[in-house]
Amino acid sequence: YDTSSITISYALYLLSTHPQVQDLCAEEAICALGANTDAQDNLLPENFQPEGKLHFIRAVMYESMRLFPAVPQTARNIERPVTINGHKLPKDSRVLVPIWYVHRDPHNFPRPLEFLPQRWAQRRVINGNEDRTSEAWEERPSFDETEDKEAPDYIPPANRDAFCTFSAGARDCPGKKVAIEETVTILAVLLRRLKFTNTPGHVPTPIRAGPVQKPKDGMPLIIQRR
Repeated sequence: YDTSSITISYALYLLSTHPQVQDLCAEEAICALGANTDAQDNLLPENFQPEGKLHFIRAVMYESMRLFPAVPQTARNIERPVTINGHKLPKDSRVLVPIWYVHRDPHNFPRPLEFLPQRWAQRRVINGNEDRTSEAWEERPSFDETEDKEAPDYIPPANRDAFCTFSAGARDCPGKKVAIEETVTILAVLLRRLKFTNTPGHVPTPIRAGPVQKPKDGMPLIIQRR
């Protein structure tokens, strides 16, 4: 579970430095889970299923994994000759896939260093107007019909084909679905009751720890009850 705990740590850091985004997450969590503040009561409603819910918190998790993928690279063995951008690779070549740099390439994700959950989620539109209620988020499609793409505040939709936190293809992570639902649910439970603030001046320094990367000095945060 290192990858899940690392992902949640980075998500909380990003939310601590983007308090308006954190407030939107808290609103959605309270709407989905209830405004329960009694620590002795159940953390989740009975028979709660995160799938199809918590779209904005899910977008925060995706954007956190884009910026700070727990596994920063993977590798593949080529089973037959292939040509990529004019480069011929023979059979049995071992190719490294730099997930970290794929996610931070502006050709794949414009404004790559910005934390923008709205790449992945959008407000529902009802009768031509945005639904501003806390549960009114939905998954954002990859194809964007927005006309004013030159506006300075325009956020392009996520390029899901370039998102490879869980690798891709026939050998992608078998625990992908469980990991997503697990981290989204944990984040919702935390944000419903707690507020996270960054320690002044702290910026995480990722370091390699075997196949994963993690923040060098942990993730010191100031935690308060809402």
